[in-house]
Amino acid sequence: MESLREPLTVHSYVVDAFGALSVPALAGFLGEAAGRHADALGVGVEALMARGLTWVLGRQRIEVTAPSRLGERLEVETWPSGIDRVVALRDFVVRGADGAERVRAISQWIVMDLATRRPVRPHTVLDARFSAAVPHAVEFSEGKLPEVATRDGERRFHIRYADIDRNLHVNNGSYLTWAIEAMPREVWERDRLAALEVQFLAECRLGSTILSRVAPAGPDAYSHAIVREEDGRELARLATRWTRREE
Repeated sequence: MESLREPLTVHSYVVDAFGALSVPALAGFLGEAAGRHADALGVGVEALMARGLTWVLGRQRIEVTAPSRLGERLEVETWPSGIDRVVALRDFVVRGADGAERVRAISQWIVMDLATRRPVRPHTVLDARFSAAVPHAVEFSEGKLPEVATRDGERRFHIRYADIDRNLHVNNGSYLTWAIEAMPREVWERDRLAALEVQFLAECRLGSTILSRVAPAGPDAYSHAIVREEDGRELARLATRWTRREE
């Protein structure tokens, strides 16, 4: 199956305080490219909603080999990369104008029944084109991401209207933002986010309050938990790796 390639310009409203494309914004661009390719393949959100279904992101890993700066022109390439039991897989590579890779990513997508809010096996919705396994840009970590047993930091957030997507639950980019916001200030100022993996465990909706927890998990590595305050439900786990900022 052919991949989709489309241009991306790093505008001022998607960079962080250090002039680099922010990882939550990057994740949004990857999601947009995935959606447009799904539309072109006849299995986009509108097509699924007509059948009472939708796409939900279940897990994602993003590795940033080099930061992309304000004003740069990039190219996003994405392709379906097989079905693994209850999830459909999709990969991404982002390249600079010189053709050098900036980002590699992989994602798991769940087909969800809108009435029951339960997953539907992808092979009942997708045709045989999507079943073929192809090489991945990057691999997921083995098994589940580790839980945050003891935490060094915690931040509290109220869910805003802006956090809610068209599936009427919190959009995936907000979880990434909450995880970054809980990082120690000295790490945020000194380092950039080089790799992130997120595993979504439960939905969250408007009206809830979120606790973003973080704990060290090794040299330049951290474990994160996003927890709903009112019932203690863990909504997402994340693992991040940080590296020194380039001058």
